[in-house]
Amino acid sequence: MILLKNSILILCFTLVSFVVLANDNKKSDFKTYKGAFFEVEYPKNFTVKSSIKSSMPDLYDSAFFISPDKKVKFYVFAPQWSGDADDIAIDPENEIEKDTKKEIKNGMKFKWFTYESKDKSKLRSYQETTNEEETTKLIVGIEYADRESYKKHKDAYLKFKKSIRQFAD
Repeated sequence: MILLKNSILILCFTLVSFVVLANDNKKSDFKTYKGAFFEVEYPKNFTVKSSIKSSMPDLYDSAFFISPDKKVKFYVFAPQWSGDADDIAIDPENEIEKDTKKEIKNGMKFKWFTYESKDKSKLRSYQETTNEEETTKLIVGIEYADRESYKKHKDAYLKFKKSIRQFAD
């Protein structure tokens, strides 16, 4: 009987250890990027390309997070207040605006927009969130080469989006 109890105790301890290790591994699959007024979790195997410089020295208001195969890019723009995300402006020579949707809900303005390359080699989709006065802004988005690449990174993108934290001064 004592042997059975000890065996069950060891089994429980082993299972708990595996659960803790699995959770630690999930956390370690992501790193934290700190912008001037935001931070975000991104897959640790992605390359970071900081983009729009902030008014804060050596910090940025936007960044791209590029998959190892370069077929997917995550994006965030989160300035101190408002501003223009010039680094994702449409390129009218090579892109068309595919879809746009706007909504006002609970004092916030939401805009979703998608650009597609004319040669159909990539799609870029973004969500812009501002307050009604448009004095604050957050843009988050994804660019992908094909549906398969999107599906491959969709869960990581959703985690990326959910992890964004904006800071006030």
